[in-house]
Amino acid sequence: ITQTASGCEVTSTTVEVDVVPGPTFTTQPIGTNVCVGATISPLTISYINGSGTPQYQWYSNTISSSTGGTLITGATNNTYTPTTITAGTTYYYCSIDLPQGGCNTIYSNTAEIIVNPDPTIDIQPIPNQNICIGGNSQQLDVNYINGIGNPTYQWYSNSTSSNTGGTLITGATNNTYIPPTFNTIGTFYYYCVVSLSGNGCNDAISDVAEIEVIDNPTVSSITPTYQQLCQSAPISDIIVVSNGGVGTSYSYQWYSNTISSNTGGTLITGANNNTYTPQNITVNTTYYYCVITQTASGCEVTSTTVEVD
Repeated sequence: ITQTASGCEVTSTTVEVDVVPGPTFTTQPIGTNVCVGATISPLTISYINGSGTPQYQWYSNTISSSTGGTLITGATNNTYTPTTITAGTTYYYCSIDLPQGGCNTIYSNTAEIIVNPDPTIDIQPIPNQNICIGGNSQQLDVNYINGIGNPTYQWYSNSTSSNTGGTLITGATNNTYIPPTFNTIGTFYYYCVVSLSGNGCNDAISDVAEIEVIDNPTVSSITPTYQQLCQSAPISDIIVVSNGGVGTSYSYQWYSNTISSNTGGTLITGANNNTYTPQNITVNTTYYYCVITQTASGCEVTSTTVEVD
C-alpha cells in the first residue's frame, strides 16, 4: 500500500486461498433383495474432496432415479437403514451438501431395495386319499410362490391332522413325495415345510394330506359252491357277494380253471358282473372263481372256487 508522499508504503501479511476439487463419492449405497420383516445392513455413503462440514439427506423414490425422490425426515447421517415392513420395491439415494465451501450438491447412485412377500404354498398336496392295505397312494406335490432365495423341502409324517409337531422323513427333500406301501390299517398324515435361503423369509408350510388305509374287501358268499348236472341240463348262475373295502362300488372278473385253484385260471371275456352263468354244453369239470376289485389302490379280493361237473 503506497501514498504519494515520499516513503509512504506498507505490505500486508499473506492470505491463503485453497481451491480444492469438488466432492465425489467413494462409497455408494448397495441394494438388496429380502423378505418382509428382514433385518438389513444400513445403506452407507462416503466421499472425498470438497470443503466444509457435510450435510447429508436421504431420499426414497419409486423409480431408479437420484432426482425427484421424497425426503426422508430425520435421515441426515451418512448411513440409513430402510424399513422392510411392507412388500415392494423402493429406491434410496443420498445428497451431500457442503454449503461453507460453496461446493455443488452431489447425489449418490440409487440403491434398489426389493422387499418380497413371504413364501406361500400355492399347490397343496392331495388333501384326502382312501386306499386298501397293500395299496399305494398318489404322489404328494407342493409348490410355492413369493419369497427369495433357494428353496429346501422337508416332508413330515404325523399321527394327527396337524402341520406342526410331525416326524421328519429322512431323505424326503423334494417338492414331491410318494408315501410307502401301507400294510397297516389306519389314518396317516403328511405335510411339507418349504424353507428359503433369502434374508428374513419365513417357512411356508403346506396343508395336511390325509391317507386313510382300509382293510381289503371281502367275499361274504359265493353260491352255489358245487353243481353236478347232465349235458345241456339247466344250470344255476354263480353269485358272488362282496362287502368292505373303500365304498360300495365293485368291479368283477370271472375266471375258469381246470384245477381247484383261484390262481392261474383263464379270464372269461365279458364276465364282469357279480353273477355268472357257467357253460353246460361241454362235458368236463370246471372250476370258477371271481376277482373283485375297487378303484382305490390295493382294494382287491379273490373268491374261492366253485365246481361245476
